[in-house]
Amino acid sequence: MAENKVIIDYVNQRITAEKNHALTLTSLSNPTGNKDNPFENDIGASLKKCFEVVRAESEESGKEHMHRANNINITALQPLQRFFQRYDRIILQSSHTIEKQISQLNIAWKAMMGAKTVYQSKCKTLLNHYPDFEFRREENGTSWFDSLFSKEKEPYPKNTALQILKDTLVFENKEDEAEVILNSFVSMNFLLKFGNEDIFYLVGEGPTKSGKESNKGFSGLLGKWGNQESKKEDLVKEMFEADKAYRKSVKQAEKMRIQTEQILLVHYEEMEGLELERIQTIKQAFISMAASLSNTIPRCKETFDNMMLYQETLKPDKDVEFIVEQYRTGQYCPRPILYVNYFTGTAEDQLFGAPLEEVTRVQNTLVPQFISQSLAVIESGFSKLYDEEKSVVWTTSLPLDRVYAAQEEIDACSHLLTVDRLKKFDLLLLASLVRLYLLELPECLFTFELYEPCKLLYSNHQDQTSRLMSISKLIATLPTSNYHTVMLLLGHFHKLVKEINTDTQQFTISITKAFSYILLRPQTESKVSLHERHPQRLLQDLIENFDLIFTQESYRAQEKNSSRPSIIIPEKQSESANSSSTHDEQKTNTNHYKNGGGITIIPLPSSSTLFEDPDEIIDTNCSESSACITTPSFNDTVHSSKSSMDPINHHRRSIEDTFIIEDLASLDSFFEDKEN
Repeated sequence: MAENKVIIDYVNQRITAEKNHALTLTSLSNPTGNKDNPFENDIGASLKKCFEVVRAESEESGKEHMHRANNINITALQPLQRFFQRYDRIILQSSHTIEKQISQLNIAWKAMMGAKTVYQSKCKTLLNHYPDFEFRREENGTSWFDSLFSKEKEPYPKNTALQILKDTLVFENKEDEAEVILNSFVSMNFLLKFGNEDIFYLVGEGPTKSGKESNKGFSGLLGKWGNQESKKEDLVKEMFEADKAYRKSVKQAEKMRIQTEQILLVHYEEMEGLELERIQTIKQAFISMAASLSNTIPRCKETFDNMMLYQETLKPDKDVEFIVEQYRTGQYCPRPILYVNYFTGTAEDQLFGAPLEEVTRVQNTLVPQFISQSLAVIESGFSKLYDEEKSVVWTTSLPLDRVYAAQEEIDACSHLLTVDRLKKFDLLLLASLVRLYLLELPECLFTFELYEPCKLLYSNHQDQTSRLMSISKLIATLPTSNYHTVMLLLGHFHKLVKEINTDTQQFTISITKAFSYILLRPQTESKVSLHERHPQRLLQDLIENFDLIFTQESYRAQEKNSSRPSIIIPEKQSESANSSSTHDEQKTNTNHYKNGGGITIIPLPSSSTLFEDPDEIIDTNCSESSACITTPSFNDTVHSSKSSMDPINHHRRSIEDTFIIEDLASLDSFFEDKEN
C-alpha cells in the first residue's frame, strides 16, 4: 500500500508540474502584456517575424504540456486510482478474513487443550484409585454402545438399529459395516434377538429372559465391575466421557487447522494474482506516461527512449518471484494436531502425523503399510500409462482440499487399510497422499541429524566412488524403519527412471526437486538453508546409483548399527564435549533416540571411519581368517534370496548366511575424538 501511495503522489505532482509549466509558457506568448507592442510599427519586419515564431513556440509548448498533463491524468492516474482502491479493499477484506480464521483456530486449540487436560486428569484420577486398571478397547466400545442404545427406546426393529449404526459410521460401505457390527453386538451379548422376528432388546430386558439371565447379560463388558465397585465404574465412565470430548475437540481443532491452511493458500494465490495485476497496471501507467512524452517535443525523445528501456526490463512474473524469494519464511510443512491417547499414544488412532517408528511398531512391520501398499498400487497402475503420464505422477500438485479429504478418509479407516481400498484413488491423488504423509512426519525421513553430515559430504571434493561409499555408510546409520522406508521409496523411483524412455535426466531432476525438502531438511530453517542444494544432490545420487548404495554390506551394517550397545551420559557433559572441538560439531547421533530424563544416548565408537575403504577392511579380515568367501553383488543376492531383502516381512525371516565377514565399515568417525 505504501508503494501505491508513493506512485500516486508522484503522478499527481507530475501532472501539477506539467499544468503549471503550461500556464507559464502560455503567459510568455504575450511578453508585453497590455503595454504597447514595440513591433506594431513594423520596425525590423524580419526581426518581428522571428520573434513571433519564437513566441508561438512557447504558446505551442504550453498547449503540448497541458495536453500531456491531461493525457497522463486519463491514461495513467485514473486507472491507477481505480485499481489501488480495489487493491486496498481486497487487502483489508482478506486480512479481516484471515484474522477471524486464526482467532477461531486459537479458540479451537484452547478448547482442545482444555479437553486434553480434563481427559488426562480423569485418567490420572482413575489410576490413583485403581493402579491395576488396564485400558481395553472393549470398554470404549461399551461406552459407545451405551451412547447409541438405551432401555427407554427399546425394542429396536432391525431397520431402526441399522439406521442408528449407519448414522455414526464413517466407512464407505456403511450398509455392510452396520450389518456386521449389529451381528457382533448380538454375539457379544449386547443385544438379544427375540425369536425369528427382527426385533432386538438390550440383554436383560427381553420378554423371554428370566431375572437370572438378565443379570448374566448385564454382566457384559461393563457389568464385570459389579455393584460393589460402582465408584470404579463412575471413574471409568468419567474417563471415557472426557476421552470422547477430547477426541471431538481434536477433530474440531484439526478441521479448523485444515480450513485455516486452505484459506491461507487461497489468500496467497489471490495475493500472487493481485500483485501480478498491480505490477502490470503500474507498468502500463508508466508506458502511458512515456507515450505521452513521445507525442510532444522531439527533444523529449531521448527521455522517452530511456524510460522505455527501463520499462522493458520490468518483468511482473520475475518481480513476484523476487518477492516470494525475499520474504518467504520456508517451504510448506504442515504440523497436524494429533490425538494422544494416554495409554497407547498416537499411532493407533491416526496415521498421518504419527511418528514413523510408532506406526511400524503398532503395525508390526518395517515399513508403514500405507507406504508399501500405495507404492504397490501405483506400480500396478503404471502398466496402463504412457511414459509421459508416468513422469508427472509424482510431480503434479493437486488442490489441497481434495488431498485433505482423501487423507481424512484414510485416517478414519487406517486399521482397515488394504490395497483394494487404495485402488479407488487415482494415481495422482495417491502420490499426493504419499507426499503429504512423508511431509507431515514429525521428523523428515532422513532425520534432522543427517542434514549437516550430508552438507559436509558434498562440500568436500571427492570422486564418485568415494562419495557413493560415504553415502551408503551414512544411510546405514538411519533407524530401521526409516532405512527400509527410504530403500522401498527410492527403489521405486530407481525402477521408474529405468522404465521411462524419454528424458530420464530431466525426470530425475523433477523428482529430486519435489522430494528433496520432504526427505531431508534441517530442524530449524534459515535463509541460508532455503538455498542449499545438497539434499537434491543426495537424492539424485541415491536414485541414479541405487544398486551401488543399498548393498548387502550396507544392509548388514544398518542391522549392526541398530543393535549396537550405547553409552549413556548426561546431556550437559555431552554439550561440553561437543563444544570442545569443531570436529565434534559434525557428529551424528546414529541411534536417533533420547530418553525423557535429559540423557543423550551415544553409540560406542569403533576403529572404522566414514571414509574408509570397505574393500581394505575385507582384505584385512581375509588375511586374518582363511575361511573368507568372495562377496557376490547385491543384485545377485536379491535375485537368489528375494525374501531376505523384503522390507515388509523382514522381521519374520532371517537373512541367509551368504557372507562371512568379520567387520564392516561404519560411521563411527562421527563419534571419535579430535585427538584420534
